Amino acid sequence: MTPQLQFFMVLGAVALLLIIFVLLKRGLMSVKYSLLWLALAVGLVIFAAAPYVVYVLRDILGIEMPVNLVFLLMFCFVLVVLLSLSIAISQLAEKCKRLTQANAILEKRLRDLEEKQ
Repeated sequence: MTPQLQFFMVLGAVALLLIIFVLLKRGLMSVKYSLLWLALAVGLVIFAAAPYVVYVLRDILGIEMPVNLVFLLMFCFVLVVLLSLSIAISQLAEKCKRLTQANAILEKRLRDLEEKQ
């Protein structure tokens, strides 16, 4: 890996870290969801600053090419993000259902009270 490429990779990973922190500070991203992105950014900084780590992981996992390891890690990251978003959507759908049911009960009570008067 050339020093220029390594520099730009570190720069990109640090930029990702800064973007995540800015989004957190402005309240555009919750801490719960930012943890995955922070872990990714830290991993990218480590891989960019010390590319030897990729080769060691490659040898441990028995993968032939380092780029295949990077693709595997990115695929796993995407799966974890999809899983966490699916969990969040399921929780929000359940909350929406409960709110709708509570709203219907309150509207029924209000109609009953209006009919009595």
